[in-house]
Amino acid sequence: MSGHSKWSQIKHKKGVSDQKRGQLFSKISRLITVAAKDGDDPSANARLQDAIEQARVANVPKENIERAIKRAREKESAALNEMIIQATGPQSIALIIKAITDNKNRTINEIKGTLSENGFKVANEGSLDWLFEKKAVIAVSGQFNEDLELGAIENGADDIKKEDELIIITGKSGLLHQLQNFLKSKGVHIESAEIGYVPKDKITVSDDKVAAALDKVYESLDNHNDVDSVYTNTSN
Repeated sequence: MSGHSKWSQIKHKKGVSDQKRGQLFSKISRLITVAAKDGDDPSANARLQDAIEQARVANVPKENIERAIKRAREKESAALNEMIIQATGPQSIALIIKAITDNKNRTINEIKGTLSENGFKVANEGSLDWLFEKKAVIAVSGQFNEDLELGAIENGADDIKKEDELIIITGKSGLLHQLQNFLKSKGVHIESAEIGYVPKDKITVSDDKVAAALDKVYESLDNHNDVDSVYTNTSN
């Protein structure tokens, strides 16, 4: 399991399934709609710019992006909002779950059910903030040589590591676009890019049953239409 964000791997895996790709497009479109409520000009709305960049990385069609932006001005989108749910589990596992929903009560109750079925529970709002930092998180695939590493560091990266088939690059949240632009200029294939929650200290899940329960939580959240991202403090 990824120690910083299971979602970066889930997004990557979604590329092999048309059904999953459609689900991902829908989630990113909702993210764009929520961000566009603060203004439909990406140059003046960093949150919208980030959401559009996520859409481009995921190969969301241009017309879908434009439609999602327009939807922010429609009456039926008024109830659509982002929510952050924090949760704890066995062996000091911490989760931060980001969702986009038009019914917060429904979403929190459904996620609570998933968590409780697997030995997890919702934590008080903000109580786990101290365990994480908000950072730029970029997942890339393909060859990543020493010159690219040095260039990424010069453009704001503070950590570069291999996780399964991906290279995960993290840096200051304000340098996300600078890092992306550098990588694009070098022809690097970006699989995902976002402002995410990175754990300050990672823990190792030593119990196989707990690890299996965590996998079930991830799988259920992955399949939940309202869940956009999931972050954890585990290292395995």
